[in-house]
Amino acid sequence: MGIKSEAVICVLNENTPDRKVVIRMSGNDYVLVEYGEMKLDVGYRVRLYWLEKIIRQMQVAGIRELSPGVRSMLIYYDSLTLPLNRLVEVIRMAEKSIAAYEDQPVPSRLVKLPIAFHDEKCLAYVRKYMESVRAEAPYLPDNMEFVARCNGLDGVEKVREYFLATEHLVIGLGDVYLGAPCAVPLDPRYRMSAPKYNPARTMTPEGAVGIGGAFMCIYPMESPGGYQLIGRTVPFWDTWQLNDAFREAPWLLRPFDRVQFVAVSEEELDRMGAGVHNNTYQFEIADGEFEIGAYEEFCRQVEPQALAFRRRQAESIGLATQGY
Repeated sequence: MGIKSEAVICVLNENTPDRKVVIRMSGNDYVLVEYGEMKLDVGYRVRLYWLEKIIRQMQVAGIRELSPGVRSMLIYYDSLTLPLNRLVEVIRMAEKSIAAYEDQPVPSRLVKLPIAFHDEKCLAYVRKYMESVRAEAPYLPDNMEFVARCNGLDGVEKVREYFLATEHLVIGLGDVYLGAPCAVPLDPRYRMSAPKYNPARTMTPEGAVGIGGAFMCIYPMESPGGYQLIGRTVPFWDTWQLNDAFREAPWLLRPFDRVQFVAVSEEELDRMGAGVHNNTYQFEIADGEFEIGAYEEFCRQVEPQALAFRRRQAESIGLATQGY
């Protein structure tokens, strides 16, 4: 008889679903802290931002690394220095302290990135996939057409329009490799979604921009991947940190950056990409803030339109994915 265990150590705020915190064992040296219910909620990510910040400020001996995600944070710790019961108490104290911070804005830069939609490089990699991995699938031969069908949109121009209509909030880094962003469209009226490749590609071009689920990702290097490819942007990983935008780190983006894409031609994009590596291309980056209260109020105001779009998506996805 099999034994099933969810490895739950304790649950905080158990009677308040959106405030519930589940603390789980995750192997010998890790603890996983999960917020709320299994849904996409930017508010969970804001609470994780403050949880991480508070724990770092506590400077607890034995905590080696904090890795926040969309609605959870993995804590790597040394159990010889920091017993598990003490770590749980640290998490409890930090969680209680969030109330003093959660109405404060989070630092949030606005980063403008160029994008060439339907670029030849991405299309070539899709053709290579068809030749070597899978010849027929609902997302082939055109990923953008597939995204349009999944969302009940009238062709690739609507995908382009929706993608450019909203900023994308970076809620995680390293989604694939090298600081790749996991970002969510902030305006729920334009939050497209699509399932990933099945099976994945063996190669994706550097700078490819894709949609997987409700998330946007940018590929920092040529690599395997499964996001539906809609275009390509400039390189945003600089190993030698030669471009001024990479002085602090070899990756460009930070959690809570807001990415706004601007459409350019493929020829323009290639010139810009060359300029990243020789430090002649200047990224457009402006400091700013993200206020969760103001954002949630905005979401309430546009909920009727967002709901109509979600219903259209629900009606379209079944037909779009037949034969997946």
